Amino acid sequence: MALAKVNPDAPFDKICYIGCGVTTGIGAVINTAKVEEGATAIVFGLGGIGLNVIQGLRLAGADMIIGVDLNNSKKEWGERFGMTHFVNPSEVEGDLVPYLVNLTKRGADQIGGADYTFDCTGNTKVMRAALEASHRGWGQSIVIGVAGAGQEISTRPFQLVTGRVWKGSAFGGARGRTDVPKIVDWYMSGKIEIDAMITHKLPLERINEGFDLMHEGKSIRTVVEF
Repeated sequence: MALAKVNPDAPFDKICYIGCGVTTGIGAVINTAKVEEGATAIVFGLGGIGLNVIQGLRLAGADMIIGVDLNNSKKEWGERFGMTHFVNPSEVEGDLVPYLVNLTKRGADQIGGADYTFDCTGNTKVMRAALEASHRGWGQSIVIGVAGAGQEISTRPFQLVTGRVWKGSAFGGARGRTDVPKIVDWYMSGKIEIDAMITHKLPLERINEGFDLMHEGKSIRTVVEF
């Protein structure tokens, strides 16, 4: 556990989210991947982490930001934070990876594949798809989602020998005592958005309703006040 001194004018019922989801998502883009302006990116899973990855990609100046989610209601959310394309895997004919690779072909680049991909699901099959949807030669795939205990990830060695990179990211590679106050300042200055992602507020005695909302995909984040 660590403490960070932040702007005392910042509302705690909003900036509490910076203590995990906001920093993890934005940090994975800025600190772990170091995304550059004009990049192409794919984000798998548009929950509380994925939306902040999208927000981070927008801040970094990415040109193409593709969001992938099974819930069509996430399309509007993704677009709100900077997503340019939405893909529902259940609506794709054939394999998802070739579809995404083809979607990222631009101009003279007829190989396709995103410069950066981010797994925000914790699903090991999705982690593999994210790696294989990154660009041959230089693509980076960032694993943010936490898989179940004992699960393993796998891919063909060819995917790595041809230049792709698999990276992990914990808390967005952020330094809590210095980076959290900075992100609070970004929020206070309007550089990033948080309020819209806090879709519900509940008292402590109704905390189980918060878990229900999460499992049903009806909330982005619920703040429990006590």
